[in-house]
Amino acid sequence: MEPGAKLVKAEGFQSPVHLQIITGLKEAVHIKRVRYADNIPMGVENNYYPAEIGENIMEYDLNKVSLYDLLEQELGVLSIEADQNIRSESIAKEDTKLLEVPANTSMLVAERNLRDVNGNFVEYERACYRSDMYSFNIKLSRKK
Repeated sequence: MEPGAKLVKAEGFQSPVHLQIITGLKEAVHIKRVRYADNIPMGVENNYYPAEIGENIMEYDLNKVSLYDLLEQELGVLSIEADQNIRSESIAKEDTKLLEVPANTSMLVAERNLRDVNGNFVEYERACYRSDMYSFNIKLSRKK
């Protein structure tokens, strides 16, 4: 499948209380994109960054880049660890038009907190993917 992205929103803002609790940020940058597979909309990604990182990201064409490649290769942010939660939820009303699906569509929702090699917060992502088009592969290992 050919991946693609379309920028919906990129803006700095004052974080609401629930995002401050998750990220520790009073000011952040929000980037919202629709993700595509073979030109079919399959997900909506909401990424939240510290203002300095987010403002640098907004200088690029966000319709054409991988955010993680951009962070690492262009901005020198080396991520090392993430906590992620995956669950099922009904689609948010505002996303039905973006994904061209009915209001009762069940979505895979992934929330992730990303940290750099120094343990600093880099990104909070809340992404919703069509469950008929997306799956997660997870490798588990046990530390001794």
